[in-house]
Amino acid sequence: MATAVAGLLLCGCAGAADAGGSAHTPRRTTSAAPSPAAPAVRPSLILNGETDARPGELVHLMLYGVGRAQGGDAVVARSPALAGPVRLSWEDDHFWALAALKMTNRPGRYPLTVEVRGRAVAKDAVQVVRSQRPSFTIPEARDVLRPGQPVWLGFDDLYPGERGTDFTVRSAALSAPVRLVHDDATDFYNPRAFSARPALRQGLADGTYTVGLYGPDGRRIATRHVKVRAARPGDRDYLGKASGPDLFDPGQSYWGDAPPFRPAAGGRVSVMWHDDYPDPGEETRLTAVSPAFTGPLRLRHDDSKGADGDSPRFSGTATIRPDLKPGRYPVTVVAHHGRVKRTGYVTVTGRRASAGTVRGR
Repeated sequence: MATAVAGLLLCGCAGAADAGGSAHTPRRTTSAAPSPAAPAVRPSLILNGETDARPGELVHLMLYGVGRAQGGDAVVARSPALAGPVRLSWEDDHFWALAALKMTNRPGRYPLTVEVRGRAVAKDAVQVVRSQRPSFTIPEARDVLRPGQPVWLGFDDLYPGERGTDFTVRSAALSAPVRLVHDDATDFYNPRAFSARPALRQGLADGTYTVGLYGPDGRRIATRHVKVRAARPGDRDYLGKASGPDLFDPGQSYWGDAPPFRPAAGGRVSVMWHDDYPDPGEETRLTAVSPAFTGPLRLRHDDSKGADGDSPRFSGTATIRPDLKPGRYPVTVVAHHGRVKRTGYVTVTGRRASAGTVRGR
């Protein structure tokens, strides 16, 4: 790793800070050691996306140790890998920029220098690899898929000469055409990556389905095939491995072995459902129904930290009917297209609810 150019030492600046969330390993470049008379703060350059970068990708530059007043609008990055000088802007406690690599870059290592008012303060390099031809991918296609299962559709269009952003996927396996869009969260460094994650149609017949990618002019660019087969007896996901519903105090954390919870009329009760192998799409369609509830309760997938290490679980909180007489009422969850039906019971009282859980059976 190259070191920053010695000799320019800037004072009155914030110290270096780490940056995270990168798809590439960040590297920090610092200046040479200061002379005894110089301040201790030194410029520090961090690059993200500079290793194994394809032509056209973005490189994230962050320069710490240079104050806003000292840098002003005169902090510039230069490299033969870039189309021209790139000006860094101030943000919080550092200067930063997103720099696009030239589409014409050949594979190789390109030097990069950051200057402040014309003087170099840090140096590093960008490693550029060969361009890849556009590719349409469905990672789940290597497996047999289930009706209702979400699938990831991706089109990597980062290649010289490619244009347009209107890409659509069509298939009889989907309920409607799906438009692919760019997502900065998943494709931060690739400005020409487009994706979507639709679900296959519910009730889809077993078979092999063609999935086509179409461009802005309606021309089909590429096709892939997916195999779909519903779960059958003997498959581990045919009945899953369900348990519950468990009923517990919404004001307390969930504990499967806690004592019974008895809400009052007009109060609230939380419902928990476990299933080792839920049906695809049940994250959005599971419900718990009870004559004690004011209406059907939608159970949603629990992806909180409290669910770590547990079987896939689904939860929701229902309101007890205020006009309900004290008594024991069933709470039922139906899953796996009606193949699994389990009932628990909630005891409604006229007194203040007590903490705990009652397990379904």
